[in-house]
Amino acid sequence: MIFCKLKALDRYQGLSHNLDTALHFLMEADLNMLAMGRNVIDGDAVYVNRFDYDTVAVPITEGHLRYIDIHVVLDGEEVVAVSDTTMLTEIERKEDEDYIGFQGELQSLNILRPGDVLICFPEDAHSPKRICGSESCHVKKAVVKVLAD
Repeated sequence: MIFCKLKALDRYQGLSHNLDTALHFLMEADLNMLAMGRNVIDGDAVYVNRFDYDTVAVPITEGHLRYIDIHVVLDGEEVVAVSDTTMLTEIERKEDEDYIGFQGELQSLNILRPGDVLICFPEDAHSPKRICGSESCHVKKAVVKVLAD
């Protein structure tokens, strides 16, 4: 897991080719101009899902086998809880969707606001869309999906 500011992403260049592509895109693009849904950067290797939602009290905890998720809140705020997958119990697996559902106590709570970036690697189970504070918040978000290489 990497939690940082958008302006600090350049220090993480060099970890992998696909991650470099994603980081370069994030540093250069106006994410508010993305169309809702899937936006292709480099085919299935790097793409962005743009969506809006209201935060919830008890969201799912998920992980991925093949993809790194880069979470960027464009408006609003949310908590994303993260834990190493080995600390949780797997309850569901859909390999064709690159999805693993988990349950258990999460180790880290991260508040994401505009300008923050949370990078979750395949070993990082994450629970996004969590309420920050006592009331639900409307969130505009982009998640860059990066094929781990």
